[in-house]
Amino acid sequence: MKLDDIDIKILDCMQDDASLSVAEIAEKVGLTASPCWRRIRNLEADGVIRKRMAILEDREVGLDFQAVVMVKIAPPTRNNHAKFMNAVQSIPEIVEALTISGEYDYLLRVMTPDMTSYNNFIGNRLLPIDVIGANSSAVILKKVKMFNGVPLNHLTQQGKLHNEPDF
Repeated sequence: MKLDDIDIKILDCMQDDASLSVAEIAEKVGLTASPCWRRIRNLEADGVIRKRMAILEDREVGLDFQAVVMVKIAPPTRNNHAKFMNAVQSIPEIVEALTISGEYDYLLRVMTPDMTSYNNFIGNRLLPIDVIGANSSAVILKKVKMFNGVPLNHLTQQGKLHNEPDF
């Protein structure tokens, strides 16, 4: 799908604050509400907008501990990878699972209330997936940057969006 400048501005606004009304988005992008609403519905129908959702503050809901876990599958068969990928879908503490290149096969982002819960997660949820040959954890000490959207600057003529600073 070819996105024009107005579509890109709409997407940028919605990524920044999905709670904005259509009228507020329309005002920000220079449209009236009806054509803005049509564009949003087209972006949804075309699969550009997958979902609108609230982003919760982890600490405010009692999730004070986060870690990344790298997992190596052994033996690395197609069936073992499929078994692992299916298993992680049902484990709520795993909030992100990525296939990666290098020494390990997967990178998991895990959220739990505390270190004790994390240890329980490792021992009672992750390791029982019997295709794990090795794993390594790193505790997340501080979020330096957290952006839940996707960068859009590559879609604009100048390579930047309207709300980006000039350096």
